[in-house]
Amino acid sequence: MINDYGLTLWRNGDPGPCDPPGKADNLPNYYYLFTPLANQSNPEMIMVFTHGGTGTNQGEELMRDVAGRSHEGSQCWVSPRYEIADRYQLISTGDYAPKLVPTDPAVAGARTAPNSAINPQSYAGRDYRMKASIMWDYEMSIGMAALKSTGWVPFLYKTWTQPITIDGVTYNPYNTDGTNSGYVLRKFLRNYAGQGRSDGDYAFPVMRLADVYLMYAEATNATVGPQADAIDLVNRIRRRGNLPALAGTKTANKEVFFDAIEQERIIELLAEGHRFFDIRRWRKLEKIWGAPGSPGVWMRDTHGGQVQQLYQNLPERTYQQFYIWRIPPGERDRNPNLTQNPVWL
Repeated sequence: MINDYGLTLWRNGDPGPCDPPGKADNLPNYYYLFTPLANQSNPEMIMVFTHGGTGTNQGEELMRDVAGRSHEGSQCWVSPRYEIADRYQLISTGDYAPKLVPTDPAVAGARTAPNSAINPQSYAGRDYRMKASIMWDYEMSIGMAALKSTGWVPFLYKTWTQPITIDGVTYNPYNTDGTNSGYVLRKFLRNYAGQGRSDGDYAFPVMRLADVYLMYAEATNATVGPQADAIDLVNRIRRRGNLPALAGTKTANKEVFFDAIEQERIIELLAEGHRFFDIRRWRKLEKIWGAPGSPGVWMRDTHGGQVQQLYQNLPERTYQQFYIWRIPPGERDRNPNLTQNPVWL
């Protein structure tokens, strides 16, 4: 896959242009990787779920899932968790920015406070894939209704459809009543009119070349430690975010290079369905969500609200089931000699 088939990263892995916070006329190349433009003879897409396209009754539901009411009445069933924003690194250092601070917008100066999660400048100078993947307060997208553009609409968490005046400026915001984190996805969101929310023609990626690069890096690191070719492949992926190459401290041994690989899998493959299986493969459930019987983790939002408590007081059996597959009842019906994995009895 890497050497023998002439496959390359989309647009050679170049980052492309990237507008500052609050503008979206020029989006990074990474954004266009997930548009129909890129679906045509794209050498990065190795395996995809294809769709029939407009008028075939075999469209895709991506916009309906990731967008809000202002985009052809979409329903925003999927949105990023608050914690993902802190994962996007600074292009100046190639490392993490200071952690964002959840901030109540009613507090004076909240929208201009340093590192405030509702201050758009807190997101400046980050990995270009951030701009291409998620939206935070004041980020713009093209609204759509009746297959026509309604012009730019700004995302402002919890404003829904009501006009709101902030610092003397009145906004008619993007209605995303489905999000409970303060962020919505830009990835997979169409920026052109003419198609309904369930009539799109995206090809959803199952496997693409960047994933293969990261598989190779993970496998070689696990067996023989950091290798020059694997480090180069990870750096090629980082380049599309306009990030510098990994510092030597991030490739010095198996442990730190694994952390760098995990970081790239989280950012590069966001919302493509890989994280759930990565956590299982790495047996990291307890590290992320807490041990069995623990208080778990509160899901929070950019305003500082505690939204939902996850993995609270769960028994050890639930964790074991996360790592061990259940043998499907249908298979056991076909072969009565099959037993069942004990944690599923």
